[in-house]
Amino acid sequence: MPPKGPRQVQLRACLVCSVLQTPKDFFDGGCPNCEDIVQMQGSHDRVSECTSTIYDGMIAMMDPAESWVARWQRIDKKVPGFYAVRVTGRPPQDVVDSIEARGGVYRPRDTIED
Repeated sequence: MPPKGPRQVQLRACLVCSVLQTPKDFFDGGCPNCEDIVQMQGSHDRVSECTSTIYDGMIAMMDPAESWVARWQRIDKKVPGFYAVRVTGRPPQDVVDSIEARGGVYRPRDTIED
C-alpha cells in the first residue's frame, strides 16, 4: 500500500494503461507498459499530459495471466504492479493517433463498458 500521512506520495495513473506510479517514476523510467507510445521518460510536461491524479480504486496485480480482475480491466498483458480501476482524463491526441496507427483501439479508462 502507498504510504499515508505527511509523507504520503501522490500517485499518478497512466491514461493509457492505468498503471499507478509516482511522478518521479514516470519521469525516470516512463510507463512500464506503454512507454513506446506515451514517451514520458525525461519529460515533466509529458508526465502531466499522459497521467492523472484523479482515479478511483486500486488493484494490486501480481499474476496478470491468472487474474480474472486483470482480464476484466484489460490489463492481463501488462506488467505486475498497482493499477487504477478507473482514471479520469484523456491522453493527448498524438497518443491516440499513435495507438490507432499501430492497429490498436484507444479505450478510455474513465468509463465502464458492458
